[in-house]
Amino acid sequence: MLVPKTDADGNDIAGIRLPDVAVPVATYTGWALRADGLDGCDAAGQKIVFAKTKAERLAAGDPRPSLEERYPDHAAYVSQVTRVAEALKAQRLLLDEDVAADVAAAQGANVP
Repeated sequence: MLVPKTDADGNDIAGIRLPDVAVPVATYTGWALRADGLDGCDAAGQKIVFAKTKAERLAAGDPRPSLEERYPDHAAYVSQVTRVAEALKAQRLLLDEDVAADVAAAQGANVP
């Protein structure tokens, strides 16, 4: 099976990295392994959330940094989302209303 090249979090490297991918709270894939264990994939995709704390991450054996390791507090997370969204707007890849929606979603997110 062929899948795109990914970063350390398992998120696709290619393409426009929207705020959800550039400032992630999970690994997002456009494919998912089949439940029956056979080779192949389901086109529905999947979201694999990051652990909230370093202790949870270590207990689960997850190599991806936890939310608390990535974002020291909620304001830092919102700031990073805002920075990425504004940069994409400056490149004419997002509209004002897209930036507002991304920032509002970040403000309402349950991230440290």
